[in-house]
Amino acid sequence: MSPNRYRARGRETNGPNAQVLRNTPGITDPTQMDEAELSLLLQLYEWLMGDQFPERRLDVADLMEWHRLWLGNLYDWAGQVRSVNLAKDEFHFAAAAQIPRLLAEFERDCLHLRELVSVALAAQDA
Repeated sequence: MSPNRYRARGRETNGPNAQVLRNTPGITDPTQMDEAELSLLLQLYEWLMGDQFPERRLDVADLMEWHRLWLGNLYDWAGQVRSVNLAKDEFHFAAAAQIPRLLAEFERDCLHLRELVSVALAAQDA
């Protein structure tokens, strides 16, 4: 099992033995990166769950913007569709070439579920 958090090829790495993806502040310690990402995620959650959560159907653009807001201070590519293949240990994430199709399917098949739940709850109350 690799000690690396993620494996990537190309411009998103800090070298062959890097334990974190290349990042703007130059963090190389995985524990420090975990802490930075978690802190930024908590800030995003607090902001979103305040009064920023959309009162409309979510779409992939929302998710990409949230990703940018979460990780944009760490990674130049935050909020963009992934263009490199990634793996963690022996698990390979979806191939980069498949991401646009998968995002479109996710938006079509999953992101409308909130609307369906609202309609079902309204029907129950009637």
